[in-house]
Order: sequence, then C-alpha cells, then structure tokens
Amino acid sequence: MAWWHAVVDSRHELQNPTSPEKILLLGEALGLDESSRVLDIGAGRGGPAVLLAREFGCRILCVEPWREFADAIRERAQAAGVGHLVEVVESKAQDFEIEAAGFDAALCIGATFAFDGLVPTVEALARAVPPAGAIAVGEPFWREWPLPRDFELREDEGFLPLAETVDRFESGGVELVALITSSQDDWDRFESLKWLTLDLWLAANPGHPQAEEFRTEGRYRRDRHFRWRRDLMGWAIFVGRVP
Repeated sequence: MAWWHAVVDSRHELQNPTSPEKILLLGEALGLDESSRVLDIGAGRGGPAVLLAREFGCRILCVEPWREFADAIRERAQAAGVGHLVEVVESKAQDFEIEAAGFDAALCIGATFAFDGLVPTVEALARAVPPAGAIAVGEPFWREWPLPRDFELREDEGFLPLAETVDRFESGGVELVALITSSQDDWDRFESLKWLTLDLWLAANPGHPQAEEFRTEGRYRRDRHFRWRRDLMGWAIFVGRVP
C-alpha cells in the first residue's frame, strides 16, 4: 500500500510552506554555529536539518518514525556532504527518550501532532535544552476569526488566531523571541508541488489500486486550498527561549 505523504511529498525539499531563506533565518535566530548540537523531532525528509547543517556546520539529531523519510534524510545528508553531521533515529516522538538539557536548540517544524499538540510539543522541546536554550516550532494559525460558518473544520485543524497561538506557545514554558511567517507564495509553492507530484504519480501508475482514491483526495485538497485555506490559514515558525 502506498502512503499518501510518501507520494505527494516525494519531490519537496521542504515539507512545510516556507523557503530555504527562511530556514536560514531560523538558524540565525537560534544562534547556530559549528559548536551547536540540535534536536529535530519529526524531521520528515530532512530539509531543514540538511540546510542548517550545511550552512552552520551544526550537528543535528533527527527523530523520524517513517522509514521512507528516514532513508531520505540519510541520502540527502550524504549528497549534501553533511552525512557526518546529521544522525537519524527511527522512532516516534513520544517513544524517543529526550536527553535533558542535552542540546543547544530543539526543533519541531510542522509536526506538533507527534506530541498531540502545540503545548506538549513546546514542553518536550524545552526539556531538551538548558536554561537560555532555544526551541522552534512550525505551526498553522487562522488569519480570520471567527471562521466562516460555511467552512467545514477538520478534526486536525484545532488551531487559533496568531495572538492566541503565541499565548498557547508561551504557555509551554518559553518566551517568544522571533517569528518567521510564511507568505502566500510559500503556500502556493508548497501546495502546487503536491498537485504536480500526484499528477506525475498517477500518470506513471494508472493501474495502482489506490489511484482513484488518491485522485479523489488530491482534488479535494486542491479545491479546499483554493476555496478556503489559502485565505484563512497562516503558518509560522515560532522561536522561543527557555527561561
């Protein structure tokens, strides 16, 4: 059986609506350098990890439960010449034993579902760094509030407006020190690459038993982006400092 994200994310350098330039801004906000040790929870295909290791020379421990993505991290790190800096552990976030204060910075970029929400994610990352250490979380927020009555909220969309998201972030025991927000161009580039990748996959696999299922899901997600999420949903990387 094919996994949806393994298909539609397979050509993404970054699996969130952001850009390489903004990931490098994140590295600067975190104060990374060659002496830094970084934890990346829910690392996906390793886009941010490889960029940060290559640009700043930091060591990064990536925790990723999916074999397809973990293998992609290893391959991409080797191809970028940073295989010696990027380590991969195949594990679910909640099963991974975080070394208390063992890292200079800790990240969870677009994967707070791994800890069942933003606040427990912040709390887990905060334990990974010492006092004055930095954490970063990528998370959606609503640009419009209240949401339109016609908008059908999905179970995994329990987000808040930006100010309330900051409050929720800080309730995990950190202080917000930087915000790196995605643009509409970031969103369109991120979403449209999924449509193109799916289109190519369907053309190459016309007889696949999940072809029609994926085609239907792709159309639903594309139309929902145009009709609703493109205007309603924002996304940002929240950078916090542990007291």
